[in-house]
Amino acid sequence: MTGCDAGIGMRAGAPAGGAQVPGAEPPPSIAWRRLRGGLRAVADVRDGEEGPLLRGMAFLFCVLAANYLVRPVRDEMGLAAGRAHLPALFLGTLAAMLVAAPMLSARLRRPGRPLLPAAVRATQFVLVASFAAFWWILPEGHRPSARAFFVWASVANLLAVSVAWGTLAGRFGNEPAHRLFGLIAAGGTLGAVAGSSLAGLLVARVGTVAPLLAAAVVLELGLMAARSLPRADLNLGEARSGRDSQDHPAGPPRGRSPYPMGLGLWTLLFTSSSAVIYMEQARIVDLAIGDAASRAAFFARVDLYVNLLGLLLQVAVAGRVLAALGAGAATAMLPAVTLAGVVLLYLRPGLATLQWFQVVRRGVDYAIARPGREVFCTVLGRDEMLRSKGLIDTAVYRAGDAAGAWAYGALAAMPALGPAAPLAIVPLSVGWIALSLALGRAMNRRLAADRDAPSPATEAPAESSP
Repeated sequence: MTGCDAGIGMRAGAPAGGAQVPGAEPPPSIAWRRLRGGLRAVADVRDGEEGPLLRGMAFLFCVLAANYLVRPVRDEMGLAAGRAHLPALFLGTLAAMLVAAPMLSARLRRPGRPLLPAAVRATQFVLVASFAAFWWILPEGHRPSARAFFVWASVANLLAVSVAWGTLAGRFGNEPAHRLFGLIAAGGTLGAVAGSSLAGLLVARVGTVAPLLAAAVVLELGLMAARSLPRADLNLGEARSGRDSQDHPAGPPRGRSPYPMGLGLWTLLFTSSSAVIYMEQARIVDLAIGDAASRAAFFARVDLYVNLLGLLLQVAVAGRVLAALGAGAATAMLPAVTLAGVVLLYLRPGLATLQWFQVVRRGVDYAIARPGREVFCTVLGRDEMLRSKGLIDTAVYRAGDAAGAWAYGALAAMPALGPAAPLAIVPLSVGWIALSLALGRAMNRRLAADRDAPSPATEAPAESSP
């Protein structure tokens, strides 16, 4: 699913190069020159890319800020609904996603009214209604509502992030994505830092569900940022391959390629391991922290540390890592961190180990692995993007959640295996590392094939010549 076909009503932006009639454009201000210099100091930003880069960062900022305002409330609702019910909640989320994903995909393929404004309004309505319901009725006293909110928030947050990254992947070519996605992800991380910081403040000062109202306001700002994105393909310093003008370039139809299946398997390994860690987190937090407000504050604090680390990595190293190692080796860093962290958590279980394992793992994911796997998607054709990425980012993602949660529950129920349940991730992580490297090689082969394929624009004159 890609936001570039979502019909969100964006205005056409300025030309990528910012070209104007000589003498018509005033010289850039000192503040703009300093900002441009700062961007170029941390990433390989080229002429004409500053405006699209900043608009992309602002868009992702708002999406992630709203996401992280809702997350601690969702996690607390999961515990308020009963920790024993978490596997069922993951299964319910998968079922809801299996219903929502095809409907959204079909809507993306259909021209008509802009999708994003209607989706934002519907989300804002649910957030405000949930705030009102939980403000007057404690979640512990109305567990079905808490469970329903957990499922809805899990679906809505995932769809929002998927559409946001799909939009960006559709606007940037493969080479600019390697250079710029780390910095664009930093914009999202700034939003996540702002969202998690505000969530912790609101939970402490106002109440557990207060962040829901703030999320509704931030979504409105996100809609405004989305309208400022350019509608047309940016072509940032890169001649786009034939995959953008035809669904299937020269060679076998890409719908039969194993490459999208590899992307789906990568996501399945990521989400199933994340679900196992989430279940272990719920067990440790439930035993260590007694009241709801303290648990929500803990979740918000972890989110804040995650995003501060992610921001540091994105600004300092992410772009350089992606450019130097390539997407394959960069994404392999996440399963390597997962493998090491889960072994440490088994050897030294406790709240502190859990907190810093989550901080490091999720920081590496947001700063390096997430931009890397979106780079993988830049070699998908439009048809592949609509069919494969939408399925992967929704149904496959939540299928991994459900599989991991139920596997953890089954292992934890066995007296002999319960304490070692998180170690089920170890063999998965080894295969996950190998898959990351294989996807990097497959992406490079696709790029080479696209470069070697004749362009339709160059073929047409030859065919029409006498």
